[in-house]
Amino acid sequence: MLLRRLFIVAATMALAACATTRGDKQIWPYPEPPIVSYPAPASEAPSNSNVGVGAPVVTPPQTAEAVSGEAVTALMRQARAALDAGHPDQAASSLERAIRIEPRNAFVWSLLGKTYLAQDNFVQAENVCSKSNALARGNPYVQLDNWRTIRAARAARGDGAGAAEAARQVDALEQSLSAYPAR
Repeated sequence: MLLRRLFIVAATMALAACATTRGDKQIWPYPEPPIVSYPAPASEAPSNSNVGVGAPVVTPPQTAEAVSGEAVTALMRQARAALDAGHPDQAASSLERAIRIEPRNAFVWSLLGKTYLAQDNFVQAENVCSKSNALARGNPYVQLDNWRTIRAARAARGDGAGAAEAARQVDALEQSLSAYPAR
């Protein structure tokens, strides 16, 4: 009887130690990157606003390595190597694993869109890049890559008007990037 009670107490303590409280949930092995909105450069700020005058322009991350964990970075390297070698199916497999680890990483979704483009899956490429744009939260570096992929996908589908709209987005993003300080 004493042994049974000890077992129940030990099991209860083990479960209590493993339990998480609401709001304290940890994602293992890597937490998802935070959702960050990046301020527009000073050249795009409203002229009648005194907010942020003299404040430095925060440059958003330009690469996945700046916001990704080691596992995702390694999977993205594998995917890029597979794409360069002409194996988009292997690249897609690596990127889908990376998405399971960091589902809100806009860089991973963007590279997956390029992979779908290489597979001639134009509708999926455009959809994935649109999702990446939503996750990018104003990061023009990610959005520029996404709009280039969308432009190519629309052109390949024969959607001239859609490709022209995507080209306008590319031009606007390239202009806005000139306002950020060079690294």
